[in-house]
Amino acid sequence: MIKRFSLIVCLVAVAALGCAVKTKLRYLSWETSYEQIDLLKKLVAAFEQRHPDITIQIEATTGATRVFLTDAAAGVPPDVMYVTTEYLAQFVDKGVVLPLDELIARDNISMSIFLPQTVKCCTFDNKLYAYPIHFSTDALFYNKRIFDERHVPYPDESWTWQTYFDAATTLTIDRNGDGRIDVFGALAPDYGLLVASFGGKVFNDDLTRCVVDSPEGLAAFKYAVAMYGRQAPTAAQAMDTNEIQLFANQKLAMYVGRTWMLPQLIRTTQDVSWDVAPVPKGKTRCCMLAVGGNCIALGTQHQEAAWEFVKFYSSIEGQELLGLQKNCTPALDKLAHSSDYFLAPPPASIRVFLDAINYAGKIVPDTFWGAEFGSLIWQPAIEHTRTDRNFTPAMAIREVQQRANEMLENIRTDRARGYKPEAGAGNASFLFYFMVGLMILGGLCLLLVARTNRRYWEGYMFISPWLVGFILFTFGPVLASLYLSFCRYDLLSPPHWTGLENLRQLFADPLFGRSLLNTLYYCALTVPLSLVFSLLLALMLNVKMRGSYTFRAIYYLPALTSGVAVSLLWRWIFNPDLGLFNSFLGFFGVKGPDWLTSPAWAMPAIIIMSVWGALGGPMLIYLAGLQGIPQQLYEAADIDGANRWQKFRSVTVPMLSPSIFFNLIMAIIGSFQVFTTVFVMTSNAGASIEPGGPENSTLVYVLNLYQTGFRYLSMGKACAMAWILFLIILALTLWNYHMSRRWVHYEQT
Repeated sequence: MIKRFSLIVCLVAVAALGCAVKTKLRYLSWETSYEQIDLLKKLVAAFEQRHPDITIQIEATTGATRVFLTDAAAGVPPDVMYVTTEYLAQFVDKGVVLPLDELIARDNISMSIFLPQTVKCCTFDNKLYAYPIHFSTDALFYNKRIFDERHVPYPDESWTWQTYFDAATTLTIDRNGDGRIDVFGALAPDYGLLVASFGGKVFNDDLTRCVVDSPEGLAAFKYAVAMYGRQAPTAAQAMDTNEIQLFANQKLAMYVGRTWMLPQLIRTTQDVSWDVAPVPKGKTRCCMLAVGGNCIALGTQHQEAAWEFVKFYSSIEGQELLGLQKNCTPALDKLAHSSDYFLAPPPASIRVFLDAINYAGKIVPDTFWGAEFGSLIWQPAIEHTRTDRNFTPAMAIREVQQRANEMLENIRTDRARGYKPEAGAGNASFLFYFMVGLMILGGLCLLLVARTNRRYWEGYMFISPWLVGFILFTFGPVLASLYLSFCRYDLLSPPHWTGLENLRQLFADPLFGRSLLNTLYYCALTVPLSLVFSLLLALMLNVKMRGSYTFRAIYYLPALTSGVAVSLLWRWIFNPDLGLFNSFLGFFGVKGPDWLTSPAWAMPAIIIMSVWGALGGPMLIYLAGLQGIPQQLYEAADIDGANRWQKFRSVTVPMLSPSIFFNLIMAIIGSFQVFTTVFVMTSNAGASIEPGGPENSTLVYVLNLYQTGFRYLSMGKACAMAWILFLIILALTLWNYHMSRRWVHYEQT
């Protein structure tokens, strides 16, 4: 019995030891669709079966790039991440990914198994930083039924952009003659694609100057602008939909799309006869190339296990598990050219995507500043041309070139001063040591205060857990942000003291002034409207009648509802064509505006929604104040012959002034901190891809702060913005407190 028991104990110990030494890898990806995750799980299961000592933890989020960088800054990066080359350049510049060349040479791997263009895209400074998986190119998707209906020949290699434009004109259909387009002939092609196809460039070869302001660039912008509202839908008409949905619903005859759209189109267009053709040509035929691959974090503790997973992911076996849905063209030469794999229909001409790699390239080269250029300079100019007919293409390319060259000059200046990320810099220790020093300083102060009285010691000992938490998670970070506001800091390198340089750059940045003005505009309308309407609502509900409690709960409900859910609801309400708001106006013969797709109406739309959602909280405060007003004051006013307005002005308002003052302060603070509403309502809202559009008309202060700190990693500048916001709110609060002495009346005074 003892021997048997000892054997069982040994077996359990061995099993526990085996579990203990099992390596766990974090795999981060921004591909979040159900189909992609399901296939990824199959690949992971196959890998774990072959490597029982390794487990893979899948983490999928659309914000994967931000997660990777912030985790790398904290010293705990995901071991492996799926990345496209447009973001890989930023990772390489920040020094957070591992070059794979030594591992490839050690394992004697020939990169000739991959299409050479994919390997080249993953290479920076002659080093390979991502192991290729697949790539995406452009093709012309077209609906055969609509082409046949309008007797337009199917597109082929002979098509030019003029052919595309003429065909789009013929394919645009108003079936019932009501003046509304039922089928759009095409979508306006990507501006960058047009510039390159027309023979122009966005940047020169050595990436030192923006050169888009050229005859070719002007022709490309004019071409795209000419299509909006005619052959192609406007921003309002495309709101809350996309090219795939329009095409699947047969409301779009053709458009230039990308490989990654194939799975959804195959799934949603079973009743639609469609195919693909090469992209039309201008002076040359070109298309955009995007390559996806896996990179290994420089700070991983499991480099060998991560490398094994990366190799398996891009192997024939791994790709066959992932490639069943044709998400992209495989980077492996064998699978890409296999008629039993990617080249198997549908669509019938799927080989177009593979052939396109021969003329595909980078319109805007992959650089660490590419995302900033795209979202802050390129995209706003495009939005402006789409929404404002007075903003000509010539003005657009001139503005793009000027601002892009200013950005490049600032980057060169920063690099000349030595502001360059340092690979593997242990910057998280800066904050840790700062907190520890702060606690030691606080402990010394407590020693001085409590050295003569034992009861002080006992009290501070009881609240010490709270004090430690307060210093670590509140007071310490606040002081750290004050220091960082005078530094150049990107989360991944130690902070460099720059004094007032952040403030100088902020005051010279037009987006900073624009975001501040947008916030003041929002505050100036939202605060008084919410205060007035919530007071009127409280007066109406301050009655003793059946159902009043139900109505109070109904009006308070928006305050309890998720801000994201409410914002999505109002996005539908503000839809220009199908929304409830414009449908209601149309019932009275009034044509509603474009709301979220119009620079003039986007902010008023957000203000309307914010006022509606902000009524519940102040209403309850007012109700409590109204029910606390002594009834004898109204009786005395009745004896004096006061009417309702006089009683409201001379009794209700003075007695309610403390509640009004409280709601005023809270409303001002809340309006300056607005974020969720704008972020959700303006993301991919037809006219704007980036939140805060169109044309930055809804770019509020906190949204600008968030993008500055967490998208562009200018954390020092973001800290400076946070302290400016703090000072603005503090000044307004103190001013209101000072002025309240004139109009706020408390019972004791």
